[in-house]
This record gives sequence, C-alpha cells and structure tokens, in this order.
Amino acid sequence: MAPVKALATVPRQRVRLEEQGVAEDRRLFLAHADDSVATLRHHPELTRVVPDLDLPERKLRVTLPDGTTATSSLDSTGRRLESRIFGKDRSGHVLDGPVADALSHHVGRSLRVVLAEGGGIGWDEGPVSLLGTASVADVLPPEVPGVGRFRMLVELGDTEPYEEDTWVGRRVRLGGALVRVTHSLKRCVVMNHSPVSGARDRNVLRGLVARRGRDLMCLGVIAEVVRPGDVALGDPVEVTSGGSE
Repeated sequence: MAPVKALATVPRQRVRLEEQGVAEDRRLFLAHADDSVATLRHHPELTRVVPDLDLPERKLRVTLPDGTTATSSLDSTGRRLESRIFGKDRSGHVLDGPVADALSHHVGRSLRVVLAEGGGIGWDEGPVSLLGTASVADVLPPEVPGVGRFRMLVELGDTEPYEEDTWVGRRVRLGGALVRVTHSLKRCVVMNHSPVSGARDRNVLRGLVARRGRDLMCLGVIAEVVRPGDVALGDPVEVTSGGSE
C-alpha cells in the first residue's frame, strides 16, 4: 500500500476494501509549484521516504533516508488544488507543515503535499491491483530488490506466472471481499528503479518485453470492488467463473 503517491510502499497485515479501494491507499499526493502532480518519474528518490499515515489520529509522518522524521496534521490544510495526470482529475487541499518542507529539501525542489478530498482520487487504473509473486519471479532474479518495485495493493502467492491475466472478466474472493478483475496492467519505466535506493538498477521493462513480447507489456491486473470486506495476510483467494458470486 502507498499512503502517499510516489513515496515508499508500506506493508499491512490487514486492509479494508471499500468501493473506492483502501481509504489510506494513495490518500495523499504530491504537487509541484505549478500544481502538476509529482511522480516517481520526476523524483525516483522519493521511494526512499517512508510514510506513516494515521487517518483516525489525523496525522502524517514521514521518515527520511537519514532517519529523521517530519510530522504534519491532516487538519492543517490550505487552499484547494486541482490537477490532472494519466487522464484522471486529482483534487484536494494543500497540507501545510513540516512534511512538505522535508520532502522539498529531500528532492531539492518545492513540493506540495495534497490531501485528497476522498478515497479513489490517488489511484490511476482502479481501486485494487493484484500481482502474483510467481509473475514477479519470472521477470526478476531473486537477488534484485522486488518488494515495493511494482507498487501493488495485493500480492498473491500460490499462483502460476501470469495466472492473474486469465482472471480478467472474472470475480475473485479476497478474504471477506469480492472483486471483479477488469484489465491487465500495462507497465512503464518506473519499475526499472530500485524500491530501496530509487536508482535505476535493472531494465525490468526490457526483461518483461523479452518474456512476453511488445504486445503484452503487462504485469498484474486491476480490479473493481463488488462487495466490500476485510482482507488479511494469508486469506484464501478464490476465483469464480464469469460474473457470478
């Protein structure tokens, strides 16, 4: 899960899937001084910053690579910001405080932290992303850092490589939730960067093309939530036929 779009992903033992996804997932995003959305393509070094979002306590804390931290209250919001990226409108309120200052100093460029007006604003393709660990292993050798590289919401065990592609159009039970897989996820150059250092450490995209061809540069799938529910680490995954439950 990525509480702040472009910052490091963080593991969760349990999440609540609602219609718009997980409430904390990509709940905040970053913007430049011209209000354009800042992404890992612009600032790959942001993946080294670890966010800790506490919605009930209304606060965001980030840990920088040197171990220092900065905390801002989610109630310290200023003007409304509207932007657009990847064909989707992004709106929210600028979050004032130390977190924006720390991130700006980290990248050497002014960044604004924006609290989305609700769930579902931060994700690009859909509320739920799924990827099998067997698919990852087919394109990445074990010595290359993989956790967090693909920035998926749910990682799946006990599947065959690219098995999740066969689920498009089908419903999948994830613990107490039910989702419908809508499409495969086309990939970009961001996954060429290490989730640990932010540096480009391997041409994963080229490896994916070599394995699957230029017409299938996909890894993982996107799903919509049919029935909300809790999903925990180790929960069973059950694929149903067609659109039935």
